[in-house]
Amino acid sequence: MDYFKLTAAMHNLGCKVNAYEADAMLEELRQAGVRIVPWDGAPADIYIINTCSVTNIADRKSRQMIHKARSMNPKAVVVAVGCYVQARAAELQEDSAVDLLIGNQEKGRLLPILEEYWAAHPEKREARSMKRENMPDSRGAVAEARPIACQRDEEMSSSEDQRVAASPSPRCYVTDMATAQPYAELWAGKIADQGRAFIKVQDGCNQFCSYCIIPFVRGRIRSRSVEDTVREVTDFAKRGYHEVVLTGIHLSSYGLDFDGMNYEYAMNREIPSTGLLRLIRTVALVPGIERVRLGSLEPRIITENFVEALRQIPELCPHFHLSLQSGSDRILKAMNRHYDTAAFREAVRLLRASWDEVAVTTDVIVGFPGESEEDFDDSCRFIEEIGFYELHVFKYSRRQGTVADRMPGQLTDRVKSTRSERLVQLDTRCSEAFRRRFLGKVEDVIPEEIIEQEGKTCLRGYNRSYVRYLIPVQDQREGACKIGQIMRVCGQEICGGCVLALPI
Repeated sequence: MDYFKLTAAMHNLGCKVNAYEADAMLEELRQAGVRIVPWDGAPADIYIINTCSVTNIADRKSRQMIHKARSMNPKAVVVAVGCYVQARAAELQEDSAVDLLIGNQEKGRLLPILEEYWAAHPEKREARSMKRENMPDSRGAVAEARPIACQRDEEMSSSEDQRVAASPSPRCYVTDMATAQPYAELWAGKIADQGRAFIKVQDGCNQFCSYCIIPFVRGRIRSRSVEDTVREVTDFAKRGYHEVVLTGIHLSSYGLDFDGMNYEYAMNREIPSTGLLRLIRTVALVPGIERVRLGSLEPRIITENFVEALRQIPELCPHFHLSLQSGSDRILKAMNRHYDTAAFREAVRLLRASWDEVAVTTDVIVGFPGESEEDFDDSCRFIEEIGFYELHVFKYSRRQGTVADRMPGQLTDRVKSTRSERLVQLDTRCSEAFRRRFLGKVEDVIPEEIIEQEGKTCLRGYNRSYVRYLIPVQDQREGACKIGQIMRVCGQEICGGCVLALPI
């Protein structure tokens, strides 16, 4: 039996970068003839779990999905890929629920790795003929699929020349991310949001925030070429997408690796704007693209020169996600965040002086080790002062191998939950206040989906400032033809965390 007779299901966990990579892996399987089926549908031949390890909860969900896949079809090939695999490969090699472990750097070699596995485990074929001559990898070259060194937590190191000893297991394909790696090219065939195309342009991080495991599981900064990015954006534009979202693990570092530039040196001289600005300008010129939206940015990149240059790009959406993490200067220093609240405040001032109704969103961690009530109150006051449109609130999660994991003053889950709830309530107030600014205003909205809201069929999508809109339609067919198309609407009232609007 050939590839076209196989079925595969995927469960994705984690960030937008993970979602992009999941789509890319599914597209590779589709191109080979594998039929993609729902995760909770009929038993599949291949189960792929794209894991996350940013929190303890993410670890637990990753393990649960691996074991769920095995229970859904004991004879299937169960493949775990991504960050949790990168961090816990040694442990997972002892787990009989999983057949293949693939790290972040190897996601583009899924098919060759599967082929090698079937060659080594003919019992898994069950009389299926799986042979495929000169199987290409995701870039069209013949892949050399072989087990790679497994990285163990206790051996994680930033040393450039230290390699972790290889695991004896032939089912583990995990590269030591402490060593320099090239950008692993992946191409997504489709995306989850029908109104926006998420484009991964950067991987890795050099920040080493004290709480974060990402530099260990994603490696150092690596950027996708402008040319490859534009080719993918052009493809999405031809398929009718009008908005692209440029995303990465540390987007502010985009392009620094092209010149081998030190991050701190670049930041101190306002250089990061060079590479990222070139990318934004080039993407904005692609025919059919009317909106360019940016993923998370470092506050330090928001300088007067950078903002002035962005203002010259009319396609750029006035929505900026600036990661805060804490409104206490003492905690920011303990987190190794490289800025203080004064610098963050100045960045927001520059943005608001340059755009009307600019949306500023952020991430906040509560319950960091040693965070006192005074520190948390400082955070609340600062967040209220800034007036964010939306907060993404996270309870601090200990990550083995990080500096914060060894810090004294670890807080209880009860304290974290109490503080998290306070910020969620603050987020609700701030978000509604920002939405109300759009009542009575005419805005362009790109619908992404059809939903039922209070017994009415509505389109739901976003304006340029990332405010969610509901637009009533007569029926499903009317709504379906407008998905992904720009609509001009006028806001009428606030409804279910959205602006209810009527077409103009």
